[in-house]
Amino acid sequence: MTGKNTDLLDDNNCFACGTDNPIGLRLKFRLDPENGTAVSETVIAEHFNGWKGTVHGGITTTLLDEIMVYASSSTGWFTVTGSIEVRFHKPVPTEKLLTVTGRVEENRGRSILTSATIAFEGKVLASAKAVLIPIKHTENSLEVLSERLVK
Repeated sequence: MTGKNTDLLDDNNCFACGTDNPIGLRLKFRLDPENGTAVSETVIAEHFNGWKGTVHGGITTTLLDEIMVYASSSTGWFTVTGSIEVRFHKPVPTEKLLTVTGRVEENRGRSILTSATIAFEGKVLASAKAVLIPIKHTENSLEVLSERLVK
């Protein structure tokens, strides 16, 4: 195991992906362990607006952060975010089907470099890069995450 705190507990109440959180986003993912990628297609409800018809910047950041963590998880590494840099290119609309994509760029052992985008109709609206800190590794991450994967 890597990292200082290996006692993190997943109680299915995560705001982004928790299946037990009644007010969360309840994201579902398609993971590709061979390529270190994750994809989530989602519609963000208007009660997550910043401005009318536009996803709040904090929710946009949450989507990018979560997809990068899941990209890392696809390779068996459960992580926490050490740092994140977000770029807002264009407003991200609520009530529209968004494609959120994350990728592991490099595993440096003590840190994992990742990138992510949010797209609507093929146009990138927001992007991010993050440094993730590995907490633990498992060989069966797809099994562990099965409730949160697209069936």
